[in-house]
Amino acid sequence: MGYEKTTQEIKELYLKDSRPWIIGLSGGKDSTCVTQLVYYMLKELDPSQRNKTIHVISNDTLVESPIIEQRIKKTISKIRKSSKEDNLPINSKVLKPALNDTFWVNLIGRGYPSPNKWFRWCTDRLKIKPTTRFIEEKVEKSGEVVVLLGARKDESASRAQTMKEYEIPEYNLRTHSKVSGAFIYAPIEDWTENDVWSYLMQVNSPWGGNNKDLVALYNKADEECPFQTDKSTEPCGSSRFGCWTCTVVDEDRSVEGLIEEGEKWMKPLLEFRNWLKEIRNDKSKREDTQKQSMKKSVFADELDLDFEAPKHRGHKILGPFTFETRHEILKRLVNLQENKLEKDMELITPEELKAIETILIYEGDEISSLADILEENVGETEEKFEEMSKIKEISEKHDVDPRLVEKLMVVENDLSSLSSRVGLYSRMEEVLDEHIVSKAKKEGKTSEG
Repeated sequence: MGYEKTTQEIKELYLKDSRPWIIGLSGGKDSTCVTQLVYYMLKELDPSQRNKTIHVISNDTLVESPIIEQRIKKTISKIRKSSKEDNLPINSKVLKPALNDTFWVNLIGRGYPSPNKWFRWCTDRLKIKPTTRFIEEKVEKSGEVVVLLGARKDESASRAQTMKEYEIPEYNLRTHSKVSGAFIYAPIEDWTENDVWSYLMQVNSPWGGNNKDLVALYNKADEECPFQTDKSTEPCGSSRFGCWTCTVVDEDRSVEGLIEEGEKWMKPLLEFRNWLKEIRNDKSKREDTQKQSMKKSVFADELDLDFEAPKHRGHKILGPFTFETRHEILKRLVNLQENKLEKDMELITPEELKAIETILIYEGDEISSLADILEENVGETEEKFEEMSKIKEISEKHDVDPRLVEKLMVVENDLSSLSSRVGLYSRMEEVLDEHIVSKAKKEGKTSEG
């Protein structure tokens, strides 16, 4: 495959209109190839022809394989610096999931079971939503955008079929499966894997150096982890470019391979990941029923009605991780971060810890703060003691559970900085619902179904 022909095609499409371009850079060989081709094309243009911005975006799921996370950040930094020196209209950015969507907030806070191939809740929240949000913002501003991906037809039959499904042949573009006004362009769709490697080995990176370090990340067992814009993409936990927490695949060949090659400090990460996979279907670690079924069961009992929990293939559907399991995961994770890793890594952010604390209290957990879980010797200040005494006094006077009062105060304080106070009453209702369910569960009033 002559890359000169592809470069010419890219140039013609770039000059055709004023639609901004967005390049999805995963750090793998295909997306790196596309980014290089576009960069060199821009350099060849007269400055007066560089008439639109090209956004180079990468995803940081916050649970990336540490080696890849470092590589992506380094590459984005180099592209940012080099494009500025070359006076190219390139905007480089690393996208992250919203706090409400992060892996730990959902796994520990909401108790979502570790992802598997049937319930792969992580991909949408960690990758697709941040990307979609960015694309939608650019569409809203410009009307239409073109998204460039390193997708190739020879990767798999399903990939070829998906590409054909959204094809607009006369424009060499495809419609985006989710965002109206966004079009997909795959410059190397007809290239083979050998074509890609041949180009990368012949042509040095325009932002400095050669691509030999990229070759070192691949071996025969690895698979490409493409930039993901929809759910049709296969999971890539077995590749060097997956998340270190990935439990979708049976074995994490990525981290195993890195450990074999000398990254021994990652062994505790692999052990933790294996444990998350192991506990997923452990009934003792999960609620007997799903959250909504539990609520319906409680209210059915109150109304003296029959209720049968939904089943899947004759088996009861397990609910989220129990509070005890969520506590255990959190303690192990914090211990891993503080004591087990040889390298200084932030596995979970302070913002995530605060969000987890709030969600646990909203959902009826019997804690007042994460200190209860982490068993820290925080001690009670005189002010805190007085506050608890007042809560107890008021609760006894009105015959209300003091724990409920505490939880409602958490909601109030959580929203106290918002001038509009949007969502205050709905969140209080959620806390009341969870308190009723929790109380009924303890008293054994929930139906088994």
